[in-house]
Amino acid sequence: MNRVDLHSHTTASDGTFTPAELVAEAQRVRLDALAITDHDSTEGIAPALEANRGNALRIIAGVEVNTDVPDGEVHVLGYFHEVPRGTLQDLLKRQREGRYARAQGMAQKMTALGMPISFERVVQIANGGSLGRPHVARAIVEAGHAWTIGEAFERFIGRTGPAYVERLKLSPADATRAIREIGGVPVLAHPFSFDQYGTLLKSVHPEQLLPELVNAGLRGIETYYYRYPGDAIASLLRLAEKFGLLATGGSDFHGSVKPGQGLGSVFVPLEVVAALQAELAR
Repeated sequence: MNRVDLHSHTTASDGTFTPAELVAEAQRVRLDALAITDHDSTEGIAPALEANRGNALRIIAGVEVNTDVPDGEVHVLGYFHEVPRGTLQDLLKRQREGRYARAQGMAQKMTALGMPISFERVVQIANGGSLGRPHVARAIVEAGHAWTIGEAFERFIGRTGPAYVERLKLSPADATRAIREIGGVPVLAHPFSFDQYGTLLKSVHPEQLLPELVNAGLRGIETYYYRYPGDAIASLLRLAEKFGLLATGGSDFHGSVKPGQGLGSVFVPLEVVAALQAELAR
């Protein structure tokens, strides 16, 4: 039985479960440890802690920062003793403002393409959370311009789509430094992406990225992840050992946005939590 999930999302970003609902789901699947890692937001952590009051479930404060490299994007997870404050929150605020402007630009582009969507509806779907492309995609589906969220991404708002808008640029090294400077543990998120048949869809070439990121303070690499085959896990474990990094993992749970990725559905060794807590105690 898996007892650990160090990668999950709530309605504070683009998940469909409220923090309290996420806690209830973690309890239902009998997790011992859960990290809440919303995109560019830590707003879901306090309500999750409140919902978990008196329960044995261990909640770890986290965040997922979206960053860019020349040939794509890289996500950096951060883990903390408590809700982070100070300079990191300033960075996250800038990121959220950039997300707002980006989503607005996508709505404008859809309208220019003759397939209008309401930006006000996009904001309503986000319901106060950090705006993201999944919210835009849901509005596209609601407006009848695509059948599924996946189709909306593929046809319109994916990187090569006609309604795509670049986001505010931030390097993974800068995000790593910002997390490390306030005592957090920065982790390179999901370096690989596989389809349901085990075909590699994309890679951020972790071996090329790691020297710079380790120099910036990176302390882990997400090794156990949705659809990762054994050889990918083995490869990442070798990189973790080579660079002296923690090997973390999680489901990247989003609720109904990614229905196949159930909370706790990815096996993560229990000792990862102890290693993470030891790293936070340094």
